Amino acid sequence: MVIDPRIYKEQVEELGVEGLEINPSNREEALELLGEVAGYIKNLKRIRYNLHMDMRIIRRQYLERMRDPPVRGDLRKRKSILDERDDILGPYEGVDRIIDALLEELDESAQFLREYAGLEDTGVSSGIEGW
Repeated sequence: MVIDPRIYKEQVEELGVEGLEINPSNREEALELLGEVAGYIKNLKRIRYNLHMDMRIIRRQYLERMRDPPVRGDLRKRKSILDERDDILGPYEGVDRIIDALLEELDESAQFLREYAGLEDTGVSSGIEGW
């Protein structure tokens, strides 16, 4: 049994990622925010994993319908089944795109926070290394 895509969307909204402000005033605050961001990323990836599993189940169900002997040779029935599958998968794909966009934003925020906290080299050189 698959979960309604609206449930996945609600789960994403309940995380509260959209209202997250990344504006640290010191290193400790940056580290704290980095921990929050890591938690959001972990939860979004868990939701996306479950979403992808449901999408696989749906695709498998429709693939089985396509293998049915009366459907195999009938182009019109095959097209109808594929259209039905695509209509069902559409909302799941929409939630998947939302999750991907949020993960991309969070990855960028995490990078900024790591640099702010001095955990990663920013790539800026002082020009002394070659001397």
